[in-house]
Amino acid sequence: MRDHIDFIQAQYLDWQDASLLGYPQARLKLLSSDDETGALSTILSLPAGWRRDAGPLLFDEEIYILDGALMVGELPFIAHCYGFLPAGYAQNDMATDEGVTLLYFRSGPVEDRIRADEAHVTSRLVRQIDVAAGQWDGDFDKFGLGSMKAGARMRVLRQDPFSGETTYITATIAFRRGEQAERHPIAQEFFMLSGELSGPFGTMQAGAYCIRPPMAKHAPYGSPTGALILFRGFGGSQETFWEDTEPFTFYPPHQPILPDHLKHLGKPYPPQSRY
Repeated sequence: MRDHIDFIQAQYLDWQDASLLGYPQARLKLLSSDDETGALSTILSLPAGWRRDAGPLLFDEEIYILDGALMVGELPFIAHCYGFLPAGYAQNDMATDEGVTLLYFRSGPVEDRIRADEAHVTSRLVRQIDVAAGQWDGDFDKFGLGSMKAGARMRVLRQDPFSGETTYITATIAFRRGEQAERHPIAQEFFMLSGELSGPFGTMQAGAYCIRPPMAKHAPYGSPTGALILFRGFGGSQETFWEDTEPFTFYPPHQPILPDHLKHLGKPYPPQSRY
């Protein structure tokens, strides 16, 4: 089980050797991990000239490029490119000539019979999505988020055909504000790619990270600048239950939920200067 984090700015996390991923020549910022399964979420930085050979893995990998460029097989991934490589998928060699920083998510070990089933592997694969080149065509109503439609857009990056687990991006317009709190029956994490977002626990800047257990209360949210956010759910399909809560404010007190080992890093992060 992962710690409840709502929220921490990744800028305050230390870079560490990426040996726990098997990449001692790289470095990472550990966003969260599950000690029972070995699943983890990180910011991974790979140096220029880094290579990984192809071969079927025991776990799922999910990537989103933040900066730089990465080759995955024969496909070039640049900023805002996404991919999901299921356990058992063998064309997963990677290389970077100039270096790359990415969001890197890894599942726990997947059962032998599942990762050996070619149809299962193929149906779960998302080879590449260039978010900058696509349409904001996600259906908010499908996930119980219909009230957001007037002030936001969604792009679904993957929905697992077996578990229903979903990864998606939302983009909100400036000065959108929510009115109700939310709960979901699954665990959910998100990473702020750009903008800022105000909610019950403070104002998040780009680089903010959250992970919440099932049915944790959160929201309402609003943004004076607009925001681009990557969401990732696990444990099943997403539903949303709404409830009334305290009125929204663009200027909430800073009071994040953090485990003891992160509380010393739970300070506000200043927005980027405009002058």
